[in-house]
Amino acid sequence: MSHGMLPAGPSVALTVVFAVSGLYCLWRVASGRGRGIETVVDVNHILMSPAMLLMLWLPPAPGITWVQIALFSGLALVFFRHLSTSDGVTARTGALLHGGMNLGMVWMLAVGLTGMSGMASMSGMDHMAGMDHGGAQQTWTGLLSWSVAGLLLLSAAWWLARALRSRSHRILCCCHALATGGMAAMLALMVPAL
Repeated sequence: MSHGMLPAGPSVALTVVFAVSGLYCLWRVASGRGRGIETVVDVNHILMSPAMLLMLWLPPAPGITWVQIALFSGLALVFFRHLSTSDGVTARTGALLHGGMNLGMVWMLAVGLTGMSGMASMSGMDHMAGMDHGGAQQTWTGLLSWSVAGLLLLSAAWWLARALRSRSHRILCCCHALATGGMAAMLALMVPAL
């Protein structure tokens, strides 16, 4: 097992996925490839990649996790705000999917934190009135996690389809597909540990 919630094998594979997407976006920023919201997208990936790696390899630290939750929630709002100023269905869909990806990240951080600590304390209430609060919360968290993983997978499929249709942004769309697909896989693998 890795120090995080997943076995070492999937953790190594996902490390490659998130490192590649983060380094590609770092290269884009360093070379001045993006402009405006594209730069925000690149910075978002640059910040998200090490956050995913921390989640993969280290137990959650509540202080750091709450800072990350605030950061990615704020970036999600930036993308949702960009929806109103985007031109065309493709640009709006891209903004929506990046906002959704950030909310998916917020969910993963939250369940990673509660999966390691909060659920154990909830299970301590099982004796109250003969109710299984911990089991109910675990089921609810699992169902929502599978739903978020499914939405992330659909997002990855959309980016991959766009990569196949686009000539000018093929590598960038593949990067987005890789990152969201990796998130979907990681969340799906996390669910049994919650």
